Amino acid sequence: MRNQSVAMPKSLLLIGIFLIAGLISVKANSQESSGSTGFSIYLIRHAEKQSTQQDPALTTCGIQRANQYAADFSAVELQAVYSSDYLRTRQTANPIASHQQLQLVVYDPRQLKDLATRLISEQRTALVVGHSNTTAVLAGMLANQELGEFSETEYDRIYRVDFKKGQRNITLTRQEFTCSL
Repeated sequence: MRNQSVAMPKSLLLIGIFLIAGLISVKANSQESSGSTGFSIYLIRHAEKQSTQQDPALTTCGIQRANQYAADFSAVELQAVYSSDYLRTRQTANPIASHQQLQLVVYDPRQLKDLATRLISEQRTALVVGHSNTTAVLAGMLANQELGEFSETEYDRIYRVDFKKGQRNITLTRQEFTCSL
């Protein structure tokens, strides 16, 4: 009788250990698979602006480009859209955010390191609308590469930084767009 009462708790203990080990394994596998899917951060410059005046609005072509960006990004499941607090960047970002049913998140373009840290820590697929002197620089920060400013006459660059399994890869593409004026 005494041996049976000792054997019973040992078997329950073994069952408990196997259950806990199984739960730990399931949790580790789910974390690994969610981490393996990764996330991407897209970066674009605002569309064509009206003039060199203080905080200009978009031109007619700029509005068309912003709407084209909304169509272009409709296939991407964004989780956040960021814009600097300038009229031209908000006008570029708003059609995208609206189409994705997201609130626009405003950032300070003078604090790019803080923004890079935030974007990486949030681990969400996001779009950042910036400027010719910030877009490539921020993309470089995210990808651990040094990239500089680009010409103020360029509006078609799309940077994509992919984060997957601890790796960072950057891709530069160009938006196909023709203004219908």
